[in-house]
Amino acid sequence: MIDGDGRAPPRILVVDDTAADLVLIAGMLRPLGGETSTAATGAEALAAARGAPRPDLILLDIMMPELDGYAVLAELRQDPATRDIPVIFVTARHDVDEEARGLRAGAADFIAKPIHAATLLARVRGQLDLARARRLLTGQREWLEQEVARRLAENMKLEARLQLALDASGLGVWEYAHDSGRSQWSPALCAMLGYRAGPASLDDYLDLIHPEDRPQVEAVLAPALRAGQPIHVPEYRMRRGDGSWLWTETRGHVVARDDDGRPRLTMGTIADISVHKAAETERMLSAAVLAGIDNGISITDAGGTILLVNQAFCRATGYDVGELVGQRMQLLHSGRHDAGFYRTMWQQIADTGNWQGEITNRRKDGELVTEWLSVSTVRDASGRTTNYIGIYSDLAGRRAADLRIQYLSSHDPLTELPNRNLLIDRLAQAVLTAQRFRRTVAFIALDIDHFHAVNETLGAHAGDRILVELARRLTLQMRDGDTLGRKSGDEFAFVMAHIAHERDLLPLVARIQEAIAAPFELAGQRVTLSAAIGCSLYPRDGSNAEALARGADIALARARQAGRGTARFFSPQMEAEAKRQAALESGLRTAIARNELSVAYQPQVSLDSGNLLGMEALLRWHSPEFGEVAPAEFIPVAEEAGLIAAIGEWVLRTACSQTRRWLDLGQTALRVSVNLSPRQFHHADLVALVRQALADSGLPPAALELEITEGAVIDDIDNAVAVCRALKELGIKLSLDDFGTGYSSLSYISRFPFDKLKIDQSFIRDIVENPVNAAIATAAIVMARSLNLTVIAEGVETEAQARFLRARHCDAMQGYLYSRPLDADRFGRLLAGDRRLALAADEEAMPTLLLVDDEPQVLISLSRLLRREGYQILTAGNPQQAFDLLARHRVDVVVSDQRMPEMSGTEFFARVRQLYPQTVRLILTGYSDLDTVTDAVNRGAIYKFLGKPWDDDQVREQIRAAFRLVRERAQAEAPHAP
Repeated sequence: MIDGDGRAPPRILVVDDTAADLVLIAGMLRPLGGETSTAATGAEALAAARGAPRPDLILLDIMMPELDGYAVLAELRQDPATRDIPVIFVTARHDVDEEARGLRAGAADFIAKPIHAATLLARVRGQLDLARARRLLTGQREWLEQEVARRLAENMKLEARLQLALDASGLGVWEYAHDSGRSQWSPALCAMLGYRAGPASLDDYLDLIHPEDRPQVEAVLAPALRAGQPIHVPEYRMRRGDGSWLWTETRGHVVARDDDGRPRLTMGTIADISVHKAAETERMLSAAVLAGIDNGISITDAGGTILLVNQAFCRATGYDVGELVGQRMQLLHSGRHDAGFYRTMWQQIADTGNWQGEITNRRKDGELVTEWLSVSTVRDASGRTTNYIGIYSDLAGRRAADLRIQYLSSHDPLTELPNRNLLIDRLAQAVLTAQRFRRTVAFIALDIDHFHAVNETLGAHAGDRILVELARRLTLQMRDGDTLGRKSGDEFAFVMAHIAHERDLLPLVARIQEAIAAPFELAGQRVTLSAAIGCSLYPRDGSNAEALARGADIALARARQAGRGTARFFSPQMEAEAKRQAALESGLRTAIARNELSVAYQPQVSLDSGNLLGMEALLRWHSPEFGEVAPAEFIPVAEEAGLIAAIGEWVLRTACSQTRRWLDLGQTALRVSVNLSPRQFHHADLVALVRQALADSGLPPAALELEITEGAVIDDIDNAVAVCRALKELGIKLSLDDFGTGYSSLSYISRFPFDKLKIDQSFIRDIVENPVNAAIATAAIVMARSLNLTVIAEGVETEAQARFLRARHCDAMQGYLYSRPLDADRFGRLLAGDRRLALAADEEAMPTLLLVDDEPQVLISLSRLLRREGYQILTAGNPQQAFDLLARHRVDVVVSDQRMPEMSGTEFFARVRQLYPQTVRLILTGYSDLDTVTDAVNRGAIYKFLGKPWDDDQVREQIRAAFRLVRERAQAEAPHAP
């Protein structure tokens, strides 16, 4: 019987003097299939191993009466029939010396009791694969030795003939043996392609062929070799030994057939045709160049007879190629130039080798055409003139092109409106006129809101159509003497030359907004747009065109910040703010190098235990010029100036390095949160940057949390989900920041792999007085719970806020109630003080947790993991001790191991449920016990199970959830106040 991958099912012999172990091990091996036999003594094992069929693997217990495992292994290794059977020792007495002794005795592996099914299967599969590989290698070696001997004998017979063929042809010679599929190259062919030896098989030969040429070679070669027909592949590329490609040609014929006429040996040649191919390529390139040139080109011999012309020359003259080749250039003379003109032209060509100038020729239809002609002389190596090359340019087309270039230098090619240069020139002219006649001039700049979304969703062509229609609509709003122009992209501007008063602009701005807001019909879709508008006036806002344009741009920037469809008029205050922003931007560009930036850390604490959980890294800037600059002021400047990526990287690296230093001081449960700006989130190298920051700092990925705002992910949710999943694969945590301030939606949040939801401080500030914000915060907590997210509230400043949030099961908080943001030194002192958040009038009894496991190390690990959670932790090494503790203490949550000697965890919890039904019960189990545990969960004996090995964060969160369930049950059972 053969299994699905072509291998025979394994035969495994299990040797153990304990019947229960034989049954257990045989059951664990059942997923392998095959045949499992057993032996209870060493003698039975030897008999089974020497019998037929022999086992592929032996699992051998060491401690057995009469013959122990070492004696059995020695007998097996002395017998040639059994010495190659791999043996795995299985023993309950496992130490390093014992394992070393077993391996010296010839054991392949060592498995300690109690046996884990996954470990046993993995090691057995590994030894079976090794045994198969050894057998396969032995068989291949024997075949190879036979094949080499046969080929040597055959090659000796063919050597003389091959050498003669090679010498006679001057080509590389190859041969192919049909029966073995082996190929051989001559030394000359190996040298041609730069290899010591040719490919051994047809597949190896095909691997040397260029991927683009391989299909055509296979299409010729495979059927020809099968049918014994002649082979001819005219041209294809082969890879040289140095990696370059050589153009070759292959021919071949059958030189030997068997008695039935089937081909036995095919021989052929491979020729280097690179020189021929290069010449052909050069000729094709020359023809392509001539055909692709818009100017007419003619090539004549030294006597002026036409040898070659391109299609552009034919179009210019009206003649076909056949009508021109062989004729002299006098065919095109127009009669407009006398003999002296041509004599002077040819004299200059003879003296300098070149001539350029205007010339009038006559087309085939008699029409005269004036062209710009450039004549060049071609000479051979001896300096003798061999050819003349003439290049003809249509002067009429050139003049039209010059006019078009001049037009495009001042107009937008899409909308045909004046561009920025012409627009500013018209504005300058309007200002000069206004100065002379004491008039007012207005400059209106407008920018379409979020126009990039049109191009991204409908395509650039649709965007262009909308811009053209937009230009038409805006043109209708102009008066005589006004100018409308397109500044760039989706920005337009008006020059209003005659304005009586500023208020006269308001109706115009309203009409512009209405014209833009009218829906655009495009490919069956309705597109609605709006625009931000900025206005400046002469002489109030500036005395020249540059000042007015700058003022309108500043007002436009303020309009963009105010929101869609907004208009703003320039004011001196705007200019002052713009200058400050420019100064801030300039200062930010050197702030990192001058050590002006720093990171402050605001603690994040548990609302359940009051213990410190981590901190948020917050950027601070102390400028020598501006002093302490608020993040709300300089971070938008950094975003707009494109500096946020570099600054964000610096913050990330600084926070990771500092947190690593605190971890080294023993702060094991510390996690740092770092904000990602929207631009930083969409940076192409974000994942690589985070990976590198972790590697450089040595910070464990689980100690880093990245905070992402809703605005960063809402524009392109699919891409944002992909980025978040890539970040999660690094092992870090993700938090949704400023929740509730944007487009909060369960439908999109559920697609993201967030670990935490952060309620914005705007909802916390008046949460105890404002019913709306209280409802929003409560709903956010409930939603987060439904998505298994941890909830943290920011901006908590009063105890009332903290108690309100804890009552609604918010996990953690940060804010002035516990601490302001601190620099690294002061935060380090805070860590050393181990200060807890104390909420006054806390009447709740200390939550009590009972841990039950027969392995002391497990109890120690769990106690250490949970010691900062604020629980009273009791431990028991067996169910009997646990029952004693349950009788003497009020216990809220019990965590028990499934596998214990006296009784299983599920049996233990079945009794606990009857005796102490108010407890919440969680079980620690491996995958092999899932069926039993699942049944217990379904029966209500167990609340949840925790897998082994466990994830620290998951264990903490599951136990927190269990205590929340305890509190919810207590609140539900408490009598309602009248």
